[in-house]
Amino acid sequence: MHRQRGAYPALVADLEEQLDRWVEAGIIDARTAASIVRFEAGQHPAPAPRGERPGVMEALLYLGVVVVSVGVFSLIEQRWPDLDSWARVLAIGVPTLLALMLGAGLVRSEEPGLARAGQLAWFVSVGLFAGCVAIFLNEFEPAGIEFDDDPAGIITVFGSTSLFALALWVFSPTHPQVVALGAALFGLGIAVGAWPDDYSPGLAGMLIFAFGALGLGLTETGAFTPRFSGRLVFGTLAVAGPYQAGFTENGIAFELMLFAVAAALIALGVWRASFTLLAIGVVASFIGLVTFIFEHFEDRIGAPVALMISGGALIAGVLLLARFRSAEQIRRLT
Repeated sequence: MHRQRGAYPALVADLEEQLDRWVEAGIIDARTAASIVRFEAGQHPAPAPRGERPGVMEALLYLGVVVVSVGVFSLIEQRWPDLDSWARVLAIGVPTLLALMLGAGLVRSEEPGLARAGQLAWFVSVGLFAGCVAIFLNEFEPAGIEFDDDPAGIITVFGSTSLFALALWVFSPTHPQVVALGAALFGLGIAVGAWPDDYSPGLAGMLIFAFGALGLGLTETGAFTPRFSGRLVFGTLAVAGPYQAGFTENGIAFELMLFAVAAALIALGVWRASFTLLAIGVVASFIGLVTFIFEHFEDRIGAPVALMISGGALIAGVLLLARFRSAEQIRRLT
């Protein structure tokens, strides 16, 4: 069977070897094999052109920006005690505005490397924005709200940062913006858990879970993109919530909820053919099982037995992931 290996992805090339053996064994004829190859070649796009993949020069550019940024913020840190309130706000506010403007100018670029740089600039601007709001509250205390040791101030910082990150995602629904939004929502959940006085792991955990479940639902319905980062970020929040609620407050109901959510993610991963969701569910089950055993049964069965059980669970999870990935590849090929 005639082949042009350079035109096909690796999966299609592997399929051709399988088809050769099937033709030789008389299972299928050459015409059928050729038809399968043509079909699969159309299903699997060609590798991205060189310009769409990060190169050495792009990586060095990012490294240079990081080095310059560290130098600037080191200088600000040294001069911080001598700065007045507005100077402190501007010291973070100006870099925030510059990062926002840089991202706005590059994120729509047709050059993939420049577009990625714009996405990263907006990702950085989210963290800078949070710092700018925190410093403003700390310096001026509007309406009596400050950042240090004030739950209202912490909620204000993470709430406004979540809205800022969401706005950037609306303009550029890309992986960095999804990660930034997820981090801001996690911080908001922790902040609300500290309201009004004592920190409540249950409240924080359930809010984080709610963010994760809502985001995951929107991702699976196609309302939130990209799907990969949406599943990764919101799936992680969905299991981080019950873990935060249960294993920091010793609430058995929340601990069992973690295993239920992990099982639901595994089932959803199998149903939706998502290795990402399946992996999150398996990892969450393993971490939850280890923590659960050491919290509740360490004195009874000892750490060695707990480790043996946890190790067995991890092996089972890895085998499940490997089997699922193999099955997923077979479905794509056949």
